[in-house]
Amino acid sequence: MDVLKLYPDQRNANSAGSKTSDSRAKVLPPSHQHNGGLDWVRALAALGVVLLHACVPYLRHPMPGLTWSVTDSASDIVDTVFWSIELFIMPVFLVIAGFLLTPTLLRRGPIEMLRSRWKRLARPLLFGVLVILPIDFYLWLCGWVTEGIIPIVKLKSLKFDGDVDKDLWGLSHLWFLLYMLTYIAIVAGIAIATKRFASVARIVKTMQQPQMLLPLAALVAVCTLMVRPEVVWGFQHRFEPVPSKWLYSLMFFVTGLAWANHDPQLSVLSRLAQPKWLGLSLVAGFAALAMGRWHLEVAGSETETFATNLLLAGLTVAAASLITVTTIAFVVANTQQVPKRIAYLAGASFWLYLVHHPILVLVHIDLKWMFPHAPSLVKTMLSFTVAVLGSLALYEVAVRRSRFGRWTGLGELDAVPANSSAAETILSLPQTLASPATERRAA
Repeated sequence: MDVLKLYPDQRNANSAGSKTSDSRAKVLPPSHQHNGGLDWVRALAALGVVLLHACVPYLRHPMPGLTWSVTDSASDIVDTVFWSIELFIMPVFLVIAGFLLTPTLLRRGPIEMLRSRWKRLARPLLFGVLVILPIDFYLWLCGWVTEGIIPIVKLKSLKFDGDVDKDLWGLSHLWFLLYMLTYIAIVAGIAIATKRFASVARIVKTMQQPQMLLPLAALVAVCTLMVRPEVVWGFQHRFEPVPSKWLYSLMFFVTGLAWANHDPQLSVLSRLAQPKWLGLSLVAGFAALAMGRWHLEVAGSETETFATNLLLAGLTVAAASLITVTTIAFVVANTQQVPKRIAYLAGASFWLYLVHHPILVLVHIDLKWMFPHAPSLVKTMLSFTVAVLGSLALYEVAVRRSRFGRWTGLGELDAVPANSSAAETILSLPQTLASPATERRAA
């Protein structure tokens, strides 16, 4: 797609001797009506993350590598909900993140894009590391004290015996922000390189073709899961990016970039909102769920072979991809307008993701000891409700219109005007990036 073919006035301006590389990169398409489906996706995905974490104490198949404050009575229903959400929730976030990155790049250029995204992500990450994680940490230990895992004196010494703290240290749920910062830095670097080197521009132009990029991304994701199935069927907890988790997540982020390149108005995507695609997604999801549970039961034994690992990886990637695409497709295709409550929840989604963790942990501890015989499903829904409402109350009181909210970008700074949209500002990322270098080579 040639951007100049879409905007003939810009071709005339360029032929008159005006700027080429900068002006071409910053030309925006005509206005389109805001697609509220993306607001629905943001809101629902944020709720999905909270529900995912609300299920943790009640799992029949606990997630390897994931420590929690308490362990309560197991529930098959809760276990199914947890692992079903785990299959696709982060792919949804990553695809949307890649899709929405392009407008900022085209409006501001790679350096300004990197700077703005650094503020948008690094400041909340800093707040999370300095405030949320310490609260999380001590609530975790309080839960372990009530469980009899550690004596109360450990709250002061922080020295643990054996492997008690083996999976305790890391960024917890904040890993997503760190990974996103690295991906954005890579995109900025590629953008700069394509403007300076014609060879890089040619490679980018070739690699961004969907018939090459999407199968390659799927292949890399499958190979990664074959080597490290715990990327999905476990939790890799560190302060620095885990290579396998970083690579698997990158494939969905890249898919979002490709999506913005070839379907900026989401018109092709909307065509996938059909029962046959929904049915195929459900079949893949059930198959991946069954295979994943089997893997959790036999992990490390001789039962697992190359063939079973390949099947697990293939089903997981297929289910994650299909469910992500069809979920977004159905929401986008069936959204005419966004209710104020959904728009509000979408605006608060980043804050909800950031602070729900310690609220959930505290509620889980309280529920176990105050209502030991209550059904696990009831406890799950109660903890989910309290975490969502508590997070939103904090958002309204301390974040939404506060100086803190403006500084961190967690307030109403990212509200989308009614007459704009992601599709309004999305052009072909690799092709737009490649055009200046190609132009320079032709000259």
